Amino acid sequence: MDTNKGIIAWFARNSVAANLLMAIILVAGIAAVFTIKKQAFPEIELEVVNIRVAYLGAAPQEVESGVIDKVEESLRAVNGIKRIRSTAVEGLATIRAEIDSNFKVQEVMDEIKTQVGSISSLPEQTERPVVYRVRFQSNVMWLSLYGDAPERTLKELAKDIRDEIKKQPGVSKVDVVAARDYEVAVEVPELKLKEYGLTLDQVVAAIRASSVDLPGGAIRSESGNILLRTKGQAYNQADFDNIVLLKFADGSRLTLGEIANVNDGFIERSRLATFDGKNSVSIRIDAVGEDDTLQIADTVKQYVKDKKASLPPSVQLDYWGDSSYYLQGRLDLMTGNLLTGVILVLLALTLFLEFRVAFWVMVGIPVCFLGALAMLPLPMFDVSINMISLFGFILVLGIVVDDAIIIGESAYTEIEKRGKSTAAVIAGAQKVAMPATFGVLTTIAAFVPMLMVGGGQSAIWESIAWVVVLCLVFSIIESKLILPTHIANMDTKPWDPDKGGVYALGRFGSNTLKRVREAVSRVLYRFIHNTYKPFIERCIQLRYLTMACFFALMILMIGVLQGGFVRWVFFPNIPSDFIQANVQMEEGASNEATVLAMQEIEKALLRANTELGREFNEDVIKHRLVFLNSDTAGQLVVELEKSEDREIDGFEIAKRWREQIPEIPGLKTFKINSSPMGGGGADIALQLRGTNLQNLQLATEELKARLAEYAGVFDIEDNLLGGNDEIVLALKPEAELLGISLADLARQVRYGFYGAEAQRLQRNGEEIKVMVRYPQDERRSIGDLENMRIRTANGGEVPFSRVASYTMQPSFSAINRVNGERAVTISAAADKTLIEPAKVVREVQNKVIKELEQKYLGVTGSLDGASQDEIDAQVDLMKAAVLALFAIYALMAVPLKSYSQPLIIMSVIPFGLIGAVVGHMLLGLSLSIMSIFGLVALAGVVVNDSLIMVDFVNRAREQGMAIKQAVVEAGTQRFRAILLTSLTTFVGLAPIVLERSLQAKIVVPMAVSLAFGILFATVITLVLIPALYVILEDTKKVVPQAISSFGRAIRSYANFNQPDSRREFWQFFWVHIALLLVLLIVDGIVARTGILPMGVIALSYLIAMTLPIAAAICRRLVDLEFSRGWALLLIIPLLGLIVLLIITLFAGKHAAQVTTEDEAKDPSHSPVTDSGF
Repeated sequence: MDTNKGIIAWFARNSVAANLLMAIILVAGIAAVFTIKKQAFPEIELEVVNIRVAYLGAAPQEVESGVIDKVEESLRAVNGIKRIRSTAVEGLATIRAEIDSNFKVQEVMDEIKTQVGSISSLPEQTERPVVYRVRFQSNVMWLSLYGDAPERTLKELAKDIRDEIKKQPGVSKVDVVAARDYEVAVEVPELKLKEYGLTLDQVVAAIRASSVDLPGGAIRSESGNILLRTKGQAYNQADFDNIVLLKFADGSRLTLGEIANVNDGFIERSRLATFDGKNSVSIRIDAVGEDDTLQIADTVKQYVKDKKASLPPSVQLDYWGDSSYYLQGRLDLMTGNLLTGVILVLLALTLFLEFRVAFWVMVGIPVCFLGALAMLPLPMFDVSINMISLFGFILVLGIVVDDAIIIGESAYTEIEKRGKSTAAVIAGAQKVAMPATFGVLTTIAAFVPMLMVGGGQSAIWESIAWVVVLCLVFSIIESKLILPTHIANMDTKPWDPDKGGVYALGRFGSNTLKRVREAVSRVLYRFIHNTYKPFIERCIQLRYLTMACFFALMILMIGVLQGGFVRWVFFPNIPSDFIQANVQMEEGASNEATVLAMQEIEKALLRANTELGREFNEDVIKHRLVFLNSDTAGQLVVELEKSEDREIDGFEIAKRWREQIPEIPGLKTFKINSSPMGGGGADIALQLRGTNLQNLQLATEELKARLAEYAGVFDIEDNLLGGNDEIVLALKPEAELLGISLADLARQVRYGFYGAEAQRLQRNGEEIKVMVRYPQDERRSIGDLENMRIRTANGGEVPFSRVASYTMQPSFSAINRVNGERAVTISAAADKTLIEPAKVVREVQNKVIKELEQKYLGVTGSLDGASQDEIDAQVDLMKAAVLALFAIYALMAVPLKSYSQPLIIMSVIPFGLIGAVVGHMLLGLSLSIMSIFGLVALAGVVVNDSLIMVDFVNRAREQGMAIKQAVVEAGTQRFRAILLTSLTTFVGLAPIVLERSLQAKIVVPMAVSLAFGILFATVITLVLIPALYVILEDTKKVVPQAISSFGRAIRSYANFNQPDSRREFWQFFWVHIALLLVLLIVDGIVARTGILPMGVIALSYLIAMTLPIAAAICRRLVDLEFSRGWALLLIIPLLGLIVLLIITLFAGKHAAQVTTEDEAKDPSHSPVTDSGF
């Protein structure tokens, strides 16, 4: 090996280049630490385009037929749309186009705009369609302004605070929430209209004519231009009161204020917005795009501190729901675990390597991390520091040093052999450089598929993958180019025994470490040569038994998973410090009933808090915000005391709250979510589609009832908004004689009861509607409708009952569609400690939905929401896993120059699952999607040690060493390095595995999979890989013989007399079984495509093989000197075949001769190999 050539040798001999390279990486990384964007979560690109079309006054059915049908028809011509969801509610159509992840959202959106803009047949009353993209935004914190002050005061103060915060640097998204909109309500009694012969139409026209601001052009004179403007817009109650409705002959006038009550206040909805029980208005602050969460939080906190001093005494301002606390917590957690991990890795290294070598190996961690940090902000990666990317750093902590350990340990071994010199260090590094590099590349290959998982969540997987990939790329640079020069130039002078002071302390520490290291080396040497070596020799001798034992363990683990001892949940329930509850009343419920229900639910929360306070001697609720979203819906947001300070988690608190809620009249659903990030949607989501709304409703109710039968399934709801009665108007024949059309009737009724929108005015940055309608006490009952006076075309008036009739019928206040079909989504939450959502979904899909499809004509069912996302993610993961495995295979086949040896190494991967499952069992965790990502990472990591061992065996064999000796030598010589890399990976992850804080909950399953998988994979590498290597050599001899025996048996299908040896028969039979298994797999794939039914191919093969198998058994019976009549046992299904197979195991005459001849030729043949197993 030439130690003067190559890039490793050049950098090892040129310490200035190596140190400059390290300095550049460190400086670039430190600079990036201060400039990189910090946010709570990665910016998720939502692949959705929304289309909103307002059709004021139209019922949902009219919106569906008039708008949605036409928009959906136009969207069929657009490529790249995966799914179209539409909702029709009164006066509004919303169409949501979900874009395929293979298409660019902006390009598809431009095409959608063109298609929607070209629709010419929309009803005249519709407003222009609005097409827009949904942008992701993450909540930073909430501010609540509360106290004993009028609602208008609180709202105006909140708007001032909003505007002031928006002016702060780095803050871009601030919204006032839980505040009612302003409205100018003009209420005109029917008697007053009658008295002055007015109609609501005339009142509306008068307001529109008098309350205007219009530009009038300009007077162009020699001295300049003077602008002309008409200014008469009414802005407040006094202005509207003075609007003239009628002028009389005597010069007097009738103003609006004389006949109407003008109320410049809020929309008609009861007031309910409280913070900790006091009237409030809240402000929500979000981070959008490039916004820095930590910077926004610091700015807002300082603003609140300064603002408190200038507020009125009756009003208080507080911030809460601060997500920067958790981001900072994650940063602190990462830093703390990093330091703990570094110390543990250094201790582990020091036990086996000299302290100075261990130190330089450990220096690789900050070099890799800072190198990755320097690259992450670049446009091609565009990864911020967020809660997810920090997991990537924690995950890779123990892996980045593996490469450096292998190089450092090899260089140190060469120094021990040849003495300290640069040539010895280069020789040691070059010896393992290729397998070590390819080992890191296999780990990179395992993470690369995470970059290919599509969908809206892809940013999450990319954040982890890019961090790991970049750290590992820098670990290759650090271990090959920087580490060798540091080891070559480290000071190895012996300590001066005469010096004192600090030097003496250093000398004492070094000598102590040396004694500990030597003691560990002696113990390890004795263990390797006295225990491990004889054990591995015995394992190689009994290699098939060794393999069988490990396979038995594998089958046992599969049994543990199938038996439900370790549960599978797609996404684990991660407790949060926030609980969000949504209240939905039955359609048609009064606003007052909604308020009462919300207040009752808040009281239940306080009762639960009191009960828990008595139980745990501390309150669990810190803040609570209660507000209405609409007349029939409301929301409660609860902030709990920090999880570190309480013994009970959010799920238990939510459960206790639910138990305290009494029966509330009119309550449709009460849904509690106590997971962060909204929990990723409902745990169970199913969809029913059909054209008949009545059938859909019946099928929905039945499906909900069947779901309720499962223990642990709760919060079952659907989005079929209906059930309340509607009054349908119809004209009587007399109306036509009076010149009243259906449109006239509809308009007059709508103006009286809903209100006519006279105009919209801008005031203090807010758009305010001016509504004209009857007073509230004239539109409360059906009697008021019957008493209404309808105006005729000639100005007369008639009672409503004379010209119109009405009927009561059930209605739907919202119609939902998916891909052009009416659809209902049924969703439910699941207690994952009691039940697996995936199992419920599978059972319902296979059984209940099929029953409903047969029972209700035209109804079809499918998965939706989180249930569909789970299936999609599993498909993506399967593709990713196959790609990762192929990449890992290719990266090992190249350095090993073998097609079969990588398969031995990759056999470690499924056995890593055993360690991961054991880890989950010990810690009481469920397997989840995060555990699977840990296993994907494990696949790349566990093969590294096996790759180096197999490479070592190949080199030893090239030098003429016997195969078994080469395998044993590889195990004993690589034992220390393998143990060390596994130990550092495990101890690097140990702090996060043992971490109990809320910030770590999401990453623990991933860390457990990796940490425990590594531990078990170490045993596999040291015990199973040597045995499998020798089995591979056996196979290379046996497989050609077996294929030859199979071919001969096929050709001899009509030969029943010639004797066959035991080896020939069993070689044929095993090839037959292997072919059958392959055909069964092919069968499954073909059956899924629908080309052939399941089992056709395998059955055809078995029929074709009947004669060759019977002939082979007869020939074997001839060799055993048994009557061929025994072959008739084949008539007895299965049992007869088993009896005959047992008979064929006996040694016959021909078999004995063959064995004697083989032993004469090659005495090293083992009996196990000769038997053909």
